[in-house]
Amino acid sequence: MSIIAFDKSSSPDGEGAHYKVVIRHQDGSIVKGYFCAEDSIHALATSERFLPRFLSEKSGFRTADGGKIGNLNWPEVKAIFFVSSFEGDREQQPVQFYGQGPEIKSIWIEVTFHDGEVMEGYVKNGLPIFKEGGFFLRPTSPGDNNQLIYVNLDAIVKLRVLGVSAEEYE
Repeated sequence: MSIIAFDKSSSPDGEGAHYKVVIRHQDGSIVKGYFCAEDSIHALATSERFLPRFLSEKSGFRTADGGKIGNLNWPEVKAIFFVSSFEGDREQQPVQFYGQGPEIKSIWIEVTFHDGEVMEGYVKNGLPIFKEGGFFLRPTSPGDNNQLIYVNLDAIVKLRVLGVSAEEYE
């Protein structure tokens, strides 16, 4: 397997280091451009401040032709791709290892709260645990007094996946 290097290069305006990005909208339209960042790709990928920074008027995002993008309407965006080249490779087939595996019904997670408490449990696999104001957690400790816990998303500082299961938690 090869390691993919992200292209951090000079943009056409000569204002320093920029990452090549392609913004794909849900309607299929795309915008190609450069995102100015002194951060490494790893730092960007682990940053909780990327989206507000990218969407701000001072973001440093420039279109490939040197123009500045107006207000980016985030709900219309499908994804922002950091790319090696704007041309891409239509022949490239994505590598997907799990296509034939069993459906994952439960995720074993560890949750860390703002007050430092750490809790483990199972949640149902799916977007609702991240989209709604909270999620149900089934404790992993046998004989635990807590049968089910509803966790407020705003109360946690860290969520870590510990494992997966094809079985539905009960």
